[in-house]
Amino acid sequence: MTAGLKLLTVLTLLLISACVSTGTKAITDAGSVSQIEVGKSTQADVVALLGYPIAASYGGQGEETWHYTRVTMYPTAFAFVPVVKAVTPSLGETTRELAVTFSQKGTVKSLGVNQPPKSPAPSG
Repeated sequence: MTAGLKLLTVLTLLLISACVSTGTKAITDAGSVSQIEVGKSTQADVVALLGYPIAASYGGQGEETWHYTRVTMYPTAFAFVPVVKAVTPSLGETTRELAVTFSQKGTVKSLGVNQPPKSPAPSG
């Protein structure tokens, strides 16, 4: 194996293994989120599927909205180029958010999913 190939292998392994995530992992699972039914699922159902939310907000008509977030940060290719890394961001980020709004009766009124486009780099 040549020195260049060894270096490329090490850098690839670092890119893949250096991801850090925080938040509610369950919201990245389409199967879990798809089990939440508008007009039918209750707060207890949502807690069973996703756990407790990171934050909650309250509307004027007695509605309650639970907010879930999942953030993954990963190094970009620029993180391994010393001169370039000084002037270019060396971390990429993927964020996914889910808002579940409940009616006064405690059933799901609406779901809102927000997943901005990923930065151009592999995520982990």
